[in-house]
Amino acid sequence: MPKAVVAAVLVCSAVAGAAHGAPPDEEAIRSSVAAYETAWNKRDVAGVLATYTPDADVVVFDGPRTAGREAIRARLSEDLATTPPTMRISLTVTSIRSLTPESAIVDTVARFNEGAVRENRGTSVFVRRDGKWLVSALRVFPAQRP
Repeated sequence: MPKAVVAAVLVCSAVAGAAHGAPPDEEAIRSSVAAYETAWNKRDVAGVLATYTPDADVVVFDGPRTAGREAIRARLSEDLATTPPTMRISLTVTSIRSLTPESAIVDTVARFNEGAVRENRGTSVFVRRDGKWLVSALRVFPAQRP
């Protein structure tokens, strides 16, 4: 799998559906996902990292766990450096489920305009820190089979 797809998937897993009533700050969570998408498409590593907590972790498919913002920065920098400049990601939030007023599970689908992997899905734990909704944990999976 191309490294660019792996990097994109890091954020992909971030938006889930309502369960305990109205999700907390659903629009703010969706804005965080959109910020990730925009930053990734610009190859803005700092912008992507701004959507994660300092202690976030990411697992893509069956790969190793990448823990901490600095480890994510290193992996993302390497992946984006080898990503074709024309490759774009489009993230769609498929559900947001509130766990507490300060946390939510978010499911997303990531679609790519080119490359071997054209779609995958992610599940993220979002937490509110200092008024911002950030990814604390992201898990990326292959696209759902029909």
